[in-house]
Amino acid sequence: MKTTITKRPIKKSQLQPLDSSFEGTLLIPDISGFTKFVNETEFNAGREITKQLLQVILNNNILDLKISEIEGDAVLFYTKVPLTPIQIKNQYEVMLESFTEKILQLSKENGFEINLSLKLIAHYGELSTYSISNFEKLYGKTVIEAHKLLKNNIVSDSYLLLTESVFYANKGRFKGTCYYSSSQLCEVYGHLKKIGYIYLDYKDDKDSGTIDQVNDFLNYKPRSTHVLQ
Repeated sequence: MKTTITKRPIKKSQLQPLDSSFEGTLLIPDISGFTKFVNETEFNAGREITKQLLQVILNNNILDLKISEIEGDAVLFYTKVPLTPIQIKNQYEVMLESFTEKILQLSKENGFEINLSLKLIAHYGELSTYSISNFEKLYGKTVIEAHKLLKNNIVSDSYLLLTESVFYANKGRFKGTCYYSSSQLCEVYGHLKKIGYIYLDYKDDKDSGTIDQVNDFLNYKPRSTHVLQ
C-alpha cells in the first residue's frame, strides 16, 4: 500500500519562535519597617493597617503602571516604556504624600504610633512575562536585581533609588540633577553584577545633599562597592 504525504507550507510563526521579552521599567514601592511592625502589632489590627496602606499605594498609581505582584509589604509595578527620572520622582512623591497622610490617620484611629515609611526602587532592563492561570508574572534578571537592591546600605528608610539603567534609557532626552550617587554589587545566579544608582533621601532635607550633574553620573566611576546578602 502506497502512502501519500501531503506537504503543507510552514507558517512563519512556526519558523520563528515568539519572543515575549521587552525592555521595561520596574517600580517597587516598599514599606520600610514592616517586619518589626508585624512582630509588634496585634494580628488583626496589623493586617487591616497593611491592607489599607497597600491600597493607598495602588490608588496613587498616577502613571497607570501594570501590577505584577503584591508582595506583602511591597507592590511590583512595571511598564513597557522607559520612564524619565522626573516621572518616577513625581510618582514616588504622590505615593509618599498619601502614604504619610494615611499613616497619621491610622495612628490616630488605632491609638498608637505606626512607625512605617515608604521607599521606592526604580530599575530598567530586559523583562518577559508568562501566565499561570489568570495571573501574569514577570521574569528576568532585571526583576531579581531590583529586589536585591531593596537590601542596600542606605541608612534612610524613606528614599527614592534610581539605577543607572534608568538614566541610560533616557540618555540624550533628560537633563536635570541628581543628589547622591553610589554603587552596588548585585549577586545574580552566583555572579556579581555592579549596579550604579542614585538616591534621594526624603527622611532628611533632600535639598541639603551634594548635587551632581546627571551627565557626571553617567560617566561616574564607583568609589565604593557593597555585596548584597
